[in-house]
Amino acid sequence: MPPHITIIGSGFSGTLTAIHLLSQTTTPLTISLIDPRGTFGPGLAYSPPSKTFTLNVKAKAMGALPSDGEGFFRWLKKKRPSTSPNEFAPRSYYGEYLCELLNLVETSSRIHTVNRVSQEVIDLERTPNNVFSVTLSDGSILYADACVLALGNIPRCSLGKTLDMSAFHPPYSAESYSHITGAKEALIIGSSLTAVDVILESERNGFRGEYTVISRHGRFPLPHEESSAEHQFQIASESLTLGSVTKLCAFMRSESRRLLSSQPVFDHIRPHIQTVWKHLPEKEKQRFLRHLQPIWDIHRHRIPVQHHETLQQLQRTKRLRLTAGRFHDAKKTNAGCTATYTSRGARSETITKFFDVAFLCVGPEGDLTKMKSPLIRNLLRRGLITPGTLRLGIVHSAPKLAVVGPLQRELLWEITAVRELREEAQLQAAAILQSLGASLAG
Repeated sequence: MPPHITIIGSGFSGTLTAIHLLSQTTTPLTISLIDPRGTFGPGLAYSPPSKTFTLNVKAKAMGALPSDGEGFFRWLKKKRPSTSPNEFAPRSYYGEYLCELLNLVETSSRIHTVNRVSQEVIDLERTPNNVFSVTLSDGSILYADACVLALGNIPRCSLGKTLDMSAFHPPYSAESYSHITGAKEALIIGSSLTAVDVILESERNGFRGEYTVISRHGRFPLPHEESSAEHQFQIASESLTLGSVTKLCAFMRSESRRLLSSQPVFDHIRPHIQTVWKHLPEKEKQRFLRHLQPIWDIHRHRIPVQHHETLQQLQRTKRLRLTAGRFHDAKKTNAGCTATYTSRGARSETITKFFDVAFLCVGPEGDLTKMKSPLIRNLLRRGLITPGTLRLGIVHSAPKLAVVGPLQRELLWEITAVRELREEAQLQAAAILQSLGASLAG
């Protein structure tokens, strides 16, 4: 009987892991791709409601396979001959690309079987026979020799015990923008890429009111610099193992001054950031999260220049207020919601205001103990996963229970984008096959 591998989650991480499993072995496999949304390939990130939602990385660098960085650009060029390699393509196109990759590998893999299961996994248990029993939301059970947790970004759920989540509209649902034309005040918690997406989609749908954007540091992502020159940059190995946030910051400032720009410094360090992270002691990692993460994020998650110009225009015309502060609470009302927040520098002044519509655009949840997922709760209860002390995800999982994606942030830090995920999916697939004694393809 062929080894059975269940992959829980079939967005980018789960899909790429499946592709590598199917491609790397000559041993027949049965793979169950499980996803409650029933979208196998795009996941939530690459199945947005409109083409306003674009990639924030140029098409030429978005190939899903480590050996083919330009694969997505070639695919897109066939679909739209006028496509530029420097284009920021709609995310929905990238979702189509992932679907085609999965379908192509699946149909060409004659010795393998792929089952697509549109269910939620609510429990996972190791049986006395040393296999996993996977319980689905409809009560059925699958038995697997190995499992992959590829859950993607878990929505934040630790902002406050009394927070009324029903006060917020889902950023990537078309329904959230269906009645926004008549709204006058929009609240956005967070100033990340998701917040930028919400603003652009609201504009496209005819919103002409005012935005109040509240985030801890009050910074939007930086625009991509347009530069034709390649910066000369060499990173000495000792710079990657400094073990000190202070020394790392000093090195980055020095190089930024030398190059007259900080963006190329972040770009050149990014491929090595996992090494940097692994060499930071725990206290230094905490310092990184407190002091360097906001700067890292606005450089790392940049936006197209035209999107940046839209944000600036909205700020110039007083339609957008970006506030550095602390969000406290939101309560749903019949007509919208009331929110309470405090601006930085005015800690004694708490503002409570009514908004017609509100969006929660903060980062993903990393604290496993706060997650409401029955699967995560059961995995913790059974000791099959161990949470990290930094509350960024999983630091240990049981043998033959692989983790791919954002839940690896505690160990790797930078593991949320295509560049790192495509490498990690390939590595985890190889490790799973090795643990099962499968023959590797030549």
